[in-house]
This record gives sequence, C-alpha cells and structure tokens, in this order.
Amino acid sequence: MVKKKKEDELKKKILSFLKKKERPFSTQEISEELKKPWHSIQTRCLVLQVENSIDGFRVGRINLWRAIR
Repeated sequence: MVKKKKEDELKKKILSFLKKKERPFSTQEISEELKKPWHSIQTRCLVLQVENSIDGFRVGRINLWRAIR
C-alpha cells in the first residue's frame, strides 16, 4: 500500500512539473529536476502516457514528454 502511494505521488509531481513548462522535457531532465532515479521517472511517464495525461515521443534515443493541454 505504501509503495502504491509513493508511485501516485511521483506521478502527480511529474504531471505538475510538465504542466508548468512550455517545451517537452526528457526523462533525464525530469529526473534531475525532481531528484528521482531515471528509471522511476521513465516508468511513471509511460503510465501517464497510457492514462492519456501526457504525450511522449522520441527524438533519436531520447524520450521527450509534455503535458496534454
């Protein structure tokens, strides 16, 4: 139960961060900004994308994310 709550909290932080920004951010940039591991950010961003909360796309080898407006 505690793990689920932390996951939801991180998803909210990512969504809040992206909603405040105009441009897309990479997984690495979000990770550095929120001071969380890259893999945790990547996983939550994929979940948020499936939930239709954010949009994700690739440029080369980099995943970029932006909030759906």
